[in-house]
Amino acid sequence: MVGTPLLPPHHQARITRRIPVVPALPQTPNKPLCPPPPQTPLCLLPPTAPGQLKPAALRPAERDKEWEREKELTRQKEREQEKEWERQRSRPEGWAALGEVPVFRPAPREFQDPLVYLDAVREQAEAAGMCRVVPPPDWRPECKLSEEMRFVTQVQRVHMLGRRWGPNVQRLACIRKHLKSQGITMDEPPVIGGCEVDLSRFFQLINDMGGMQQVMDLKKWTKLADLLRIPKSAQDRLAKLQEAYLQYILSYDSLSAEERLRLQAEVLQEKKNLESRRGPLEGLMDSSAPSALILPRYEPKNGLVGGIVGGATGHQRTNGVYHHLKELEAQVKAGRRRLFAQEKQGKEDRQHGEEREEEQDRGVLSDQHKCIYKGKSVSLTNFFRIARNTMTMCFNKEPGAAEVEQEYWRIVEQRDSHVAVHCGKVDTSTHGSGFPTGKSEPFSKHGWNLTVLPNNSGSILRHLGAVPGVTIPWLNIGMVFSTSCWSRDQNRLPYIDYLHTGADCIWYSIPAEEKAKLDKVVHTLLQANGTPGLEMLEKNIMISPEVLCREGIKVYRTVQRSGQFVVCFPGAFVSKVCCGYSVSETVHFATPHWMNLGYQAAKDLKCRHIAKPFSMEKLLYQIATAESKRDNGLLLTTISALLKDLRNIEMHQRQELYKAGLHSSARYGTHDGSLGSSEGRKKPRGKWLALESSERRCQICQHLCYLSMVVQETDNVVFCLECALRYVEKHKSCRGLKMMYRYDEDQINSLVNQVCGRAMLKNNGGGGGGGVVVSGGGGPCLGLSPAKASPAKRGPRKRATVEVSLARLSSSHIPKAAAVS
Repeated sequence: MVGTPLLPPHHQARITRRIPVVPALPQTPNKPLCPPPPQTPLCLLPPTAPGQLKPAALRPAERDKEWEREKELTRQKEREQEKEWERQRSRPEGWAALGEVPVFRPAPREFQDPLVYLDAVREQAEAAGMCRVVPPPDWRPECKLSEEMRFVTQVQRVHMLGRRWGPNVQRLACIRKHLKSQGITMDEPPVIGGCEVDLSRFFQLINDMGGMQQVMDLKKWTKLADLLRIPKSAQDRLAKLQEAYLQYILSYDSLSAEERLRLQAEVLQEKKNLESRRGPLEGLMDSSAPSALILPRYEPKNGLVGGIVGGATGHQRTNGVYHHLKELEAQVKAGRRRLFAQEKQGKEDRQHGEEREEEQDRGVLSDQHKCIYKGKSVSLTNFFRIARNTMTMCFNKEPGAAEVEQEYWRIVEQRDSHVAVHCGKVDTSTHGSGFPTGKSEPFSKHGWNLTVLPNNSGSILRHLGAVPGVTIPWLNIGMVFSTSCWSRDQNRLPYIDYLHTGADCIWYSIPAEEKAKLDKVVHTLLQANGTPGLEMLEKNIMISPEVLCREGIKVYRTVQRSGQFVVCFPGAFVSKVCCGYSVSETVHFATPHWMNLGYQAAKDLKCRHIAKPFSMEKLLYQIATAESKRDNGLLLTTISALLKDLRNIEMHQRQELYKAGLHSSARYGTHDGSLGSSEGRKKPRGKWLALESSERRCQICQHLCYLSMVVQETDNVVFCLECALRYVEKHKSCRGLKMMYRYDEDQINSLVNQVCGRAMLKNNGGGGGGGVVVSGGGGPCLGLSPAKASPAKRGPRKRATVEVSLARLSSSHIPKAAAVS
């Protein structure tokens, strides 16, 4: 270093300023001036000789540009990651307690069969209730959807998804009450550019500006529209804003301060009276809300004349069946209709009582509990335009997932602004899937293509056939703040969601093991007044993960990006928030591990009088018929116990009905033609379980009757055996009732014996060929041969020689040979 001139400090600083390096990186004498960032992946660094960088002049120009571009992307990702870490560190204690959902990145050879892969990672992923799967880089099927595809949206008022009442809602209720006193009805707020106008904030801004006269004199309409975040692309936005003021706010704005306070007191008193009669607003259920939220399911016709049971709400109110019966009442003899006339009179009395109660609640708060309601039919192009305008109203620029999440929970918890967004669920059997389906198209036959998954040999739901919303995928179309509220599938089915295109989606999950704790916490937080907390969650409630974490509940979070899968496991409670316009696709699947959980869920739905999308009885019998001759030991062992339980319940209920006096019965459905009256019990019954699509729902509990049902022939009303037994005990008569059965007791016992025997042989290593005998009371299986089965103690002796179509169950169409008295 001798002879090296030392420069003055100001010259050193001047030279340093000329060097185009990042000033944030400290320089040390022992390190190069511009080393690569420590986090930069080695794959992004250019090829160099050991210990030195290759000069830029020696690299090709294109490679140099590509390298610089990749370095810049790497730095950008590092900055975003640092911001995310900083946000996590600055979060309150509840947010910091959120767990991260497991993320899996399968190799191409592992990314073939989704059920095989998910079974391999199930133990690790199921603890969080959910996992995210990132496909290999070369797996990216093209999303093809028609821009003119039309669907009916659902409108979600985000500020009401938590608590239904808040400052914004209270002022809007005051405006509506005043308008009603003036003879003006405002069902929905005015819409500009597809977005609802926040009337409460509109009124507040006008007063902050000095009143309407001041706004007009100083020509502040443009500023007012900008403060309300009305999209500038909306047609005639200023004229529509002025019209909204004249129609909805002018009259309320002219009131004095004392009159507004008096009006506010009246609204609060009305709210207090409503909650004293019907409980908290969060616990009120709108009869139209479930049908608006849930994808249209398979709904078989119930009434034999053409009536349809009313939806999946479980309400036992008068429906199309009884309206039609009322028209037919004058045409039928009074004697044959006496019993059901009394039943109808009781229902009508209850209906009148409900109408009187609704009359009392018919004020400005009568629909205040509605936070999700049916929207309009739009095309995909129009939906995208509304989504863009909604994003403009909520954010100045394109936000990230963290910014959307923070603003979303601020709106939900503070409830000081009116925010309404749209979303849609579209059946792919009507409008087509986003996945390629053509035979020659790439990925059309890949296992992770959700149109292929329902036919996967590992999914037991393939035995159901095509069921909308279960085995037929559906599209989820959303925009910023579009929400899937806390819920779990009513059948506890697992499902897979794939984000085709658009913005990120934030998912939260609560494992099934937290069910008891979650029920208690939700009941306490929402002051449910006796309603179970889990039932409150079914009423479209969003509770912040921070609050749940503070209460000791395990909550997990993940961000799904375009081209990624999210898998939700059985029984997990899940919610989702969209960060912008997005299109995803979802479908259910089920493995043998789900069977016990699904069987108990079906029983629970029956007890709560909630309609199921498919019959669990049918699924069990379809599986038993298809798998009884195969060597699937786990599945046979699982369904054998469920089949025995189902058989015992069925036989017991048939016997009880026979003891109660119901001796008239007949077979219905399509059966194997080779089963004659004399040979039916000697031949193997491998084909007698033919598919029948005409199941009927019980009039009382909405249960899908598959094995048997009781029909009132003149009134065309269907009961399951359990509800029919209650009806007979109540009315002390079986007049006009007939039991219709699909399989007789010998056939049911034969199938149960076959399945139990197969399961026993499989568990014992396949040895032995002894016979299986079923005890008369439906006890455990002891042998294999159906021919050696002892006859079960049963009620009516049924003749299997006559087949009756379900479309013609009236007594006038049933041959006398089919009925046994």
